[in-house]
Amino acid sequence: MDLFASYCYTKFWFPTETLSHMDIICIIGVGIMDDSLIKKQIINFEKARKNLLLLILCTSINLLLAIFRANFYLLFSATVPLFVFSIFQEIAENMQSSGILTTGTVVAAIIVFIYFLFWALSKRNRIFILFTLILFSFDCLLFVFLSLLDGFNISYVLDIVFHILILYYLIIGVVAWAKLRGIRPDYINSITQNNITANMEIQTGMMNQDNGINIEMDMKKSSPMRTDDKKGRILITSNFGEMQINMKRTRGLTELIVNGMVYDEIKCVLETDYSLYAYVNDVQITGKFDGKTSHMYLYADNVLLKKKLRLF
Repeated sequence: MDLFASYCYTKFWFPTETLSHMDIICIIGVGIMDDSLIKKQIINFEKARKNLLLLILCTSINLLLAIFRANFYLLFSATVPLFVFSIFQEIAENMQSSGILTTGTVVAAIIVFIYFLFWALSKRNRIFILFTLILFSFDCLLFVFLSLLDGFNISYVLDIVFHILILYYLIIGVVAWAKLRGIRPDYINSITQNNITANMEIQTGMMNQDNGINIEMDMKKSSPMRTDDKKGRILITSNFGEMQINMKRTRGLTELIVNGMVYDEIKCVLETDYSLYAYVNDVQITGKFDGKTSHMYLYADNVLLKKKLRLF
């Protein structure tokens, strides 16, 4: 192994019986990461995505304000889309052409959409946070150039602070992406879930279906955990007989819901492969997410009810 490579990692694979009693240690470059450090990188990555989303929202609002010629704007905004729009707006006024103004609006909106696309894709592919950093770095360079061209003004201070803040969060997001590259996705997921032990017991029960359904699993999953609070986003839904089956996500928590009752759940910041189970009216309900293909599945007694591609 080339230990002098600019980026390298080594993973120590322990026997299954040992894995539950010790942390997986990952060597990335010259650093060693245990569970606590992995959690820190996961949190840093989510901070980067949240601040990126705030940037997108503020830039979108500022673009609308510019279109309607408002005399104020929000901070925490990207420079390039507004600069592009202002250039087209000035040309349109000089030439008295509404078509040029429309073109400028579309071009500016496309730039904002690229940011949004990178934000959405970074949930599944963390490398898109790197592409966002590169894009926003050009935005910062343009901002500095325009500030120097216009002559430094005290009013630019807050804009500079917010650009530096966004740049900082994107940088720690890229660092987190780099450090998490050498860690198995399923292990990252196991760190962020609250009920990993329960799910392992359920899966063990399903492996022994030839000898009858595991009694412990039956007791856990035949009784609902709580009533659905109706909040959150429905990821996939289907019907089986008189049962309405949903999988829903709220603030990092994914739930399997049957007839308005929550039967199983998993909490994870970064979603990878997982399965949720319920045993209702002598029917085994399974909700599954495949992180590699971004598809969700609903099964009833191992019969596929519905398959859906998840983009977000």
